[in-house]
Amino acid sequence: MSEVLIGGGAAAGAGALWYAWRVQRIRRISRDRLNTEIEGREKREYEVTLSPTLRRYLWAPWAVGLAVCLAIVFLFRLELVYGVSLGVITGVMAWILEQQLAARRSLKLENQLANAIDLMVGALSAGAGTSEALDSAARETQKPIQTEIQEVLGRLRYGESPHMVWEDFTIRVPLETFRLFSTTMAVHSEVGGSLAPTLSQVGRAIRDRIEISRRIRSQSTEAQASVIGIVGITYFLGLLMWRTNPQQFEGFLKHPFGANVTAGAMVLQAIGLVWITKLSQLKF
Repeated sequence: MSEVLIGGGAAAGAGALWYAWRVQRIRRISRDRLNTEIEGREKREYEVTLSPTLRRYLWAPWAVGLAVCLAIVFLFRLELVYGVSLGVITGVMAWILEQQLAARRSLKLENQLANAIDLMVGALSAGAGTSEALDSAARETQKPIQTEIQEVLGRLRYGESPHMVWEDFTIRVPLETFRLFSTTMAVHSEVGGSLAPTLSQVGRAIRDRIEISRRIRSQSTEAQASVIGIVGITYFLGLLMWRTNPQQFEGFLKHPFGANVTAGAMVLQAIGLVWITKLSQLKF
């Protein structure tokens, strides 16, 4: 029975790793296609880095899970299966927390972008030029969007190609709302025309998108909270069983069959948390 559980857990883990690798490969290919420069375009002589605000710490969940596993095995002297299972479920919870923090930083940037666009629309409607409108937005907004706008404005004043400047802006801040704003500004730099009405529509679209994302996030938070509550109830029931009959419960946990069953249940809980998190991350 234990061999079947171990084999099933290994197969599930291998399937999850293959699926994650496939998703990352598709995303990498898509990014490479989007960033491929067409013939005759000016080649970059510098490297565009991601904005520090959107920097991800994907290694942190793995480090937390590994630290918990080592602590369970070497400090508390428990079975290896308990160390692995607790390390997996702790790493998954750390991964969920890192995802939520990244989403919060992205939402903050998008809110600041919508406010900056409103400031630009007001300046343009008052008769200011594009550079003056950007300067007004950079002075009135707060960090981190302030730093990004100041960099764009400085490069434009140095005489760099507006198309390359706005393209680099989308690489530094790879969000859909920033891509829409950068495309609008790049097209205007080439064809001209009245920018205020167009930016007004872009700002309205960005605010509608933020509102939809907030509603989706609130619904997904409820689903995640219910799943985490169910997981917590199982550990609470285990604590009650241990308080009721400590000897038999400890004997079950120390037995190889009981250890494998308990560890398998923890791994399945971790898979369920990953599953519900992926289902709640809608793309629109």
